[in-house]
Amino acid sequence: MSKVGQISSDGSQCGAVFSDDDSMATLTAGTHGYANSHICTKYRIRKLTPLECWRLMGFSDEDFHKAEEVNSNTQLYKQAGNSIVENVLVAIFGQMLPEKENVYKELGNKKYNKEME
Repeated sequence: MSKVGQISSDGSQCGAVFSDDDSMATLTAGTHGYANSHICTKYRIRKLTPLECWRLMGFSDEDFHKAEEVNSNTQLYKQAGNSIVENVLVAIFGQMLPEKENVYKELGNKKYNKEME
């Protein structure tokens, strides 16, 4: 079995990623070595790019490129992580206000129609 990656940050055997090409390690019970779960995969692990993170949070590519000019990738990841998707926030507020439960759907439709013009 060949190790191809590591999930845990401390370098321990726990969280190791192994190749599917070789035989499987023996399952053991206990608190040492491979007793903790590990992943066997033939696929490599890929992190999201800062642009992908910004897109998931609902930002436009134009907004990202403006921020990219003055921020490092680390800062771009942090900024995406500290944001909230607009429709999620509107849905939360909609649950707090009587008869406004579906306002986020209306907002999303307006925004979508505007982008399609």
